Amino acid sequence: MASNRSILPNVKFNEDQVPLFFLIIAIAGFGLFANRLGYYQDDWPYVFYAFNKGIPSLVTELYYDSRPNAAWLYMGLFNLLGFNPLFWQITAVLFRWLTATTLWYFLKRLWPDRTREATFVSLVFLVHPFFLIQSYAVNSMLYWSGFLFFALSLYLMMRAIASYQFFIPFTVLAVLLEGLHLFTSEYFAGMTLIRPLILYWVFSKQFSDTRTRIIKTALNWFPYLAALTAYIIWRIFLYIPPPIGDRNSPELLYALFRSPITTIRNLTQIAIQDSVIVVFTSWQRTFAPELFSFATRFNWFVLLVAALLFLAVFAYLKKNYSEQSNKPDRWLVFPLILGVFSVLLSMIPLWIIGQNIIAHKNEFAGSRFGIGATFGASLIFVVIIENLLDNLKKKFVVVSLCVALAIAMHLTIERGFIHSWEKQERLARELLWRAPKIEFGTAIVTDEEILGYMGSYSVSYSLITTYQLGDIASPPYWYFPFYYTNPNVEAFLTGIPLEDSKLTMNFSGSSQQMILLSFNPEMKRCLWILQPQDTNLRLVNDDMRKLSAGSDIDLIKETVGEEPNLPEDIYGKQDTRTWCYFFEKADLARQYKQWDIITKLWQQAQAAGEQADNGFEYIPFIEGFGHTGNWEQAKLLTKSANKITAGLEPSLCSALNRLTAETSKSDERDQTIQKLKDDLKCSNFE
Repeated sequence: MASNRSILPNVKFNEDQVPLFFLIIAIAGFGLFANRLGYYQDDWPYVFYAFNKGIPSLVTELYYDSRPNAAWLYMGLFNLLGFNPLFWQITAVLFRWLTATTLWYFLKRLWPDRTREATFVSLVFLVHPFFLIQSYAVNSMLYWSGFLFFALSLYLMMRAIASYQFFIPFTVLAVLLEGLHLFTSEYFAGMTLIRPLILYWVFSKQFSDTRTRIIKTALNWFPYLAALTAYIIWRIFLYIPPPIGDRNSPELLYALFRSPITTIRNLTQIAIQDSVIVVFTSWQRTFAPELFSFATRFNWFVLLVAALLFLAVFAYLKKNYSEQSNKPDRWLVFPLILGVFSVLLSMIPLWIIGQNIIAHKNEFAGSRFGIGATFGASLIFVVIIENLLDNLKKKFVVVSLCVALAIAMHLTIERGFIHSWEKQERLARELLWRAPKIEFGTAIVTDEEILGYMGSYSVSYSLITTYQLGDIASPPYWYFPFYYTNPNVEAFLTGIPLEDSKLTMNFSGSSQQMILLSFNPEMKRCLWILQPQDTNLRLVNDDMRKLSAGSDIDLIKETVGEEPNLPEDIYGKQDTRTWCYFFEKADLARQYKQWDIITKLWQQAQAAGEQADNGFEYIPFIEGFGHTGNWEQAKLLTKSANKITAGLEPSLCSALNRLTAETSKSDERDQTIQKLKDDLKCSNFE
């Protein structure tokens, strides 16, 4: 480490450099892959309403989402950022960075002689491993904007009590920001209760008399307490919930009236468990075994980034804080108290509505509940480091290592988000190519969830947005994963209701009006829309084979005029010079017996140098060439299909049977088909 002093030779400690330093860390952890990330799960309702129904419709959407006062935020952001996911990803990173930087300025005013500790806390907070859905860029803006407003309010409160001349304007701004974050996002309502603790600490440095401290604390806290009281009165007594019910009703308060002792006991247990998860257990994620598998170039890249960040953070801290020796008074009691109270108070809104982290079924979605607690958790973490380690270099090493490991974890998680977005894009493209128009009331079915970090309603909203249907009153189709809906094949084929709803969208359909998708791009396959003739397809599981009997491709309609395209604002320009484009269009043409179009598509694919990775995707072309009398080409494609994909014989034999039944009889046809059937041993499947 002796050479670290030369790594940053021109860096001298000043306030202007720390925000830039934080920005570099934020970009390394959350911005390197921003151009490869998209929309996920709870992002899609916002995108759907703003894109299809118009940005003003967000008022209705957020009312049904029990957050009516957040409409101003999202209307402003969509007007400013549009629908390009890259802009949302960048903005989410900037808001995270601004929040950490603002908290750093606040901590510097709270502990003017503890700049090193303030920097440690803000660094740990910036990369804290608990909040896992940073990539939900649209949805996470609700959390980061609320946190930023709260942090700014704390900072301005500190400025107000330190400045007699600007006390009133700073206080007014701080109270306005308090009201803004309370009425916009309820996640930080509990954290407002740390204000009297902070004020009392500040005044304890100025006044020795306890009575004076209490009076000054009460007087300065009163405007903020008034804002909090106004919010509570509005939320409990004046707020009118949507017709679908209040998803954030205060269940805990009702339980306290019914059985106070049991409720308090349960709450105490939950509070301890949730706090331990945020403060301590979340760091276990940074030691993910797969990170050290060295299996892919991505793993090596992440490890390289982590190593470089460790060196950079260590060098920066050593360069700028080595001269700040430990103070004679220990930085322990009040920081620890503030950290503990911040963790507990931040999760009060969560517990009040009957939710908790420990029992949440989705680790990623549940991480939003503890975003406010990461500030207190960072404080506790740094207090432990400061008081357990007596050597500055050791402290620098531990903080640098924590930052590096946390960022490695975040980058590893982002890889999953990248794959999900790539798969979403492929699904949208290929479904639109194969099914340019779908009859209203259709259920879109797969065997299981096919997209990571999504969910049935998210996929439904994304697919409806893909078709750009405008201001619709009800969803024309909806996505249902079979195993999570009614995993009984016989009942599904007989006919069961398929119903689902989200916000103002209510779908009511039947399993007898569905199309079945097989979508496995990771297996080098295009999107397959199965149909009754695929009941013998060995390349899918037994349930999919059986379900294909009920897949009605007549629900897919032709379009008149210009071919529909993906919304470029969301997905960018689409490339139609790919094998999957030619296959999907050929499969659509086969449905409508447009055999000449299929042969032209084959010629275009050959000219583009594209070919199938799976023999099943040659079958529309085999049938196309058979129907146009080019039996030699049909024979070559049949042999190629059987060669590149094992187990395809039953499907190829079925295709040959269809050609026998549907094409004009000729010696060439009969000889070709018979020879192929013999080679495929079709008698074993008939």
